Amino acid sequence: MYYFVACGHSSVGSVDEDDNGEGAVDEGGPTREYLRLLMRAVHQSNIFEGHEKDRQLSLDTQALQTKLYMWVAKMIAVCVVHGGVGPHFFSERLFNQICGIPTPPARVDEVCDHAFREQLIKIQEATTVREANSVIAEAADILSIIGALRHVSSLEEKDSLVQSAADFFINGRLATALDQFVEGLKTLGLLEELRKNPAVFYNMFVSEEIPLQAKDLCTLFDVDFSVQGSNRRDRENMTICFWRDWLIDIEEGECSPVTLEKVLEFTSGASTVPPLGFPHRPQIQFLHEGNRIFPEANTCILVLRLPLHSSYEAFKQHMIEGILQAPTFGLA
Repeated sequence: MYYFVACGHSSVGSVDEDDNGEGAVDEGGPTREYLRLLMRAVHQSNIFEGHEKDRQLSLDTQALQTKLYMWVAKMIAVCVVHGGVGPHFFSERLFNQICGIPTPPARVDEVCDHAFREQLIKIQEATTVREANSVIAEAADILSIIGALRHVSSLEEKDSLVQSAADFFINGRLATALDQFVEGLKTLGLLEELRKNPAVFYNMFVSEEIPLQAKDLCTLFDVDFSVQGSNRRDRENMTICFWRDWLIDIEEGECSPVTLEKVLEFTSGASTVPPLGFPHRPQIQFLHEGNRIFPEANTCILVLRLPLHSSYEAFKQHMIEGILQAPTFGLA
């Protein structure tokens, strides 16, 4: 089993359980892989709550005491700046808050606490003042804690109570946590750029990632062909045809559990193309040696080496097996 270790200057290496290095420190692929896994862990942090693709800050007093909100935000800043790895799970409200953009009044359906949300809905749906006060009394404990408990004398006051309670739950009680989080995003100048260019970062923080398509990987690579007219070039041309057909098969689900994201991870250490692109264009090379029948990759210099097989079925089988059985950084 291998672990990631920081090696300075934003490089990452890997060691096994006995602290033995995997090899030379890599300057690209391991870093992207590390940051991808780090962002996955951030997504599951207890400082967030809500739908997995629409998360907002949650209130955790221990996290406040340990400044976890700040540290998680620092991690996000490192992922974004050094690897182009975005969260893709912020709620629009959270994104606007960190960018300093005014947000609309809170909606009751944004309240993540199920019991409190149901109580607010019951107050909201009350059709008479008497019914509203009865439901308010049922929710007296929590309304008292957030300073929203009061007797209402009109349906308009009932609506005002619900709105103020929702606003406090979504915004007011999280003010300190948000301040900590924003402070962490100042790391590497990210917050300044977010506030200058929120539209540029919106898709990186809020929108769900667009799934890779076969055409994306077809156009991503430069191909290092042999001289035109040579025997090697003929085999390479056939292999590129196999490669493109194989990507289409993956997209259509015929190579499960291999996905296009796994192919990109094998090649680069990243499951998506960074918004600003890779530091240089990935390249396809070819394995003419007969004993090298599985794909190989160097995630640092972004090179994918394809094996040469005489039939598509053999190519497909060895590509699938090579990627599924490859060690951490894509060496089959």
